[in-house]
Amino acid sequence: MTEVGTLLARVVRATATAGDRDVLLERVAQLLLGPADWVLADRLDEPDLITRVAAVSADGRIALPPDMGAVSARRSAAGSVGLLPALAAAPGQLLRLGPDDLEALAASPEPHLAAQARTALGLGTRDLLLLGLVSRGRHGGVLSLGSRTGFPDDVVAELADVALHVGVALEGVRLLRVQRAVATALQTSLLPPVPSVPGLRLAARYSPAASDLDVGGDWYDAFPTPRGLVVTVGDVRGHDLAAATQMADLRNLLRAHAVDRDEGPAAWLSRLERTAEALGLEVAATCVTGLLDSDGVLTWSSAGHLPPVLLRDGRAVLLETEADLMLGVSTGTVRTDQTTQLLPGDTVLLYTDGLVEVRGASLAGRLEVLRATVEQHATAPPDALAELVLPLADGAADDVALLVLHLLPV
Repeated sequence: MTEVGTLLARVVRATATAGDRDVLLERVAQLLLGPADWVLADRLDEPDLITRVAAVSADGRIALPPDMGAVSARRSAAGSVGLLPALAAAPGQLLRLGPDDLEALAASPEPHLAAQARTALGLGTRDLLLLGLVSRGRHGGVLSLGSRTGFPDDVVAELADVALHVGVALEGVRLLRVQRAVATALQTSLLPPVPSVPGLRLAARYSPAASDLDVGGDWYDAFPTPRGLVVTVGDVRGHDLAAATQMADLRNLLRAHAVDRDEGPAAWLSRLERTAEALGLEVAATCVTGLLDSDGVLTWSSAGHLPPVLLRDGRAVLLETEADLMLGVSTGTVRTDQTTQLLPGDTVLLYTDGLVEVRGASLAGRLEVLRATVEQHATAPPDALAELVLPLADGAADDVALLVLHLLPV
């Protein structure tokens, strides 16, 4: 493979691990210093903004004139001034200018266009190459390359291929950023802050399994009602945006059913299942939901979920009862309520299976690890206890949601 032929391969490797557009453009600019004497890399954002990400030469960073704009500064009117309009109209998004072209542009009455030409001439440029970074009709950036001796034709052809790849890579990173923003918005709306309730302390945590998403199929919730505080954690199958959508449906239905009638958690879950079926919603989830009344009585129902942990007087136990079927298996299945009297100073931990399920380890053994961990940190306040328990999920392949409920001592 020729030296020219290796350039695209190096660019592909360098951009493969770039999770940020500016990092990607900075890496590409450095690599292009092989065929070019200097490189400018600009990022384009809608509606009409341009940000200079890199200005480099073989001697290091280029000190640009003030009228060229500072690195990292966002400027508007990107599509109507300077060389960008000419680049957008050029075949293949490639614009090549020689010394005579630059001399003519340096006398242009358009200030930014003239500044660009004068800067290139001041760097000794005899061949200026502008490459548009385009994918699916979207302009993601511009690379400006200068050479004091001229670019061979085979190098220009290779650089055009580089620009095609970088355009696609930029769009991929942008779409990932959009996806993450959507996921973060979902998390903000669907995993709300826990309420402040007199006589109680609450803490919650959520940890996604997917590194590229901030929300998945697990959820926690806690909200006051006239009959008491409703608490729940649940786990929808999957940990992607589809699971998050299903989670939103179930969480909102459960909220509605918990406030409109004088019923207990088992009845809420039964009605939730029937409502979901009537609306054609996909339901495949486990959850445990409870109601803590003003007398400290906790009533809960488990739809195929793992047992809560009760911490009392320094000793932790699993509130093990026979769980009912998970949601979505058999609409109309009989669901039961469980009750326990909580005392001042008691702590209850609700959690999803990502906290304890580890491939190759027995579930009973992992539940014992959780129980012992809670007991080991019996004096920790709810927020600290949540932080101390969450590392049990390190390396887990599933999302984790947990909710800690503590009754303050009298």
